[in-house]
Amino acid sequence: MSESALAVSLRRLREGGLGRTLTQKRLSEHLGVSTGLISSWEAGKATPPRSRLEDYATFFATSRSLDASRLLSPDAFTDEEAARREELLRELLDAPDEVEVAPEPRDFWEFPDGAPVRIVCGALNDPPAMADPRDRNVVRVAAFADLDALVELFAHLRKCNPESDVRFLLANDLEDDDITSTHLVLLGNLARMQSVIPTWLPKLPVRQVVDENVIDGEVFVVEDGRRFGPVPAPEGAGTEFSEDVGFLARMPSPLDQKRTLTICSGVFTRGVYGAVRSTTDLRVAAANTEYLQEHFDTDRPSGVLMRVLVALNLNPTPRLDDDRVLLFSFP
Repeated sequence: MSESALAVSLRRLREGGLGRTLTQKRLSEHLGVSTGLISSWEAGKATPPRSRLEDYATFFATSRSLDASRLLSPDAFTDEEAARREELLRELLDAPDEVEVAPEPRDFWEFPDGAPVRIVCGALNDPPAMADPRDRNVVRVAAFADLDALVELFAHLRKCNPESDVRFLLANDLEDDDITSTHLVLLGNLARMQSVIPTWLPKLPVRQVVDENVIDGEVFVVEDGRRFGPVPAPEGAGTEFSEDVGFLARMPSPLDQKRTLTICSGVFTRGVYGAVRSTTDLRVAAANTEYLQEHFDTDRPSGVLMRVLVALNLNPTPRLDDDRVLLFSFP
């Protein structure tokens, strides 16, 4: 795959030029341009003028830029910083038209290795009669919790991985073949899958616990002791809660390091659905996936807790680049 070498260089500078990854939003604030312009330059859709390349070289020449409210003047640079600036500017101006780069997955749920995918679901505490195999009108999925999220995710996974074997099943129905060399997705309240979670899940800085004030749901507790749970709705709103909490995490699978383990959870069903929709809703999926690719570490567990607004017939999808939505993240 060919890509503008300048675009690659600009993206690499943002992702590690100062020893850390900066969001496009933060870099845009330092450079005094729009986030969309930064994105356009990194995608090779537009070419920054020389003056902007000079700004890039100035900003990334010194770590002191991170603490400054505006670009430092090169006149204030040390000899080492000035030399670094000249080197960076020369590299940016001399970047060839194209460079070969490895393609990246286009979607959070795209698994290029073509391995099987298994969605592991929780069961309803009190399933309807039709969920019983002995019922004449048996519907096995009637026993599954979080059906809205399951339908959404299953369809999206099939679209993104047309050559992969994608299936969903209850945690208690898992067999060895379902968890060996597969990409695993734990869908739903983790407390509903306690029979399988202990042998899979590494220790995370987020866990779900029982709260006496929350009936039929478990709140999230993070490593510093903070709790995140649903927010009661005002009287007359027509719904019990105005906010749920969603949890999205990904890590190498403990059962096969070449595969992944992903968690989509919530206090209630709206939280689970919001966690799924954050990466499947076409209106925000690209921005959220970009955020996750910037902040998630592919070699260790990474995750986010998010607010999920609750309305009777509406399901606003969380935007992870909104500070009001993001509650907690790791690593």
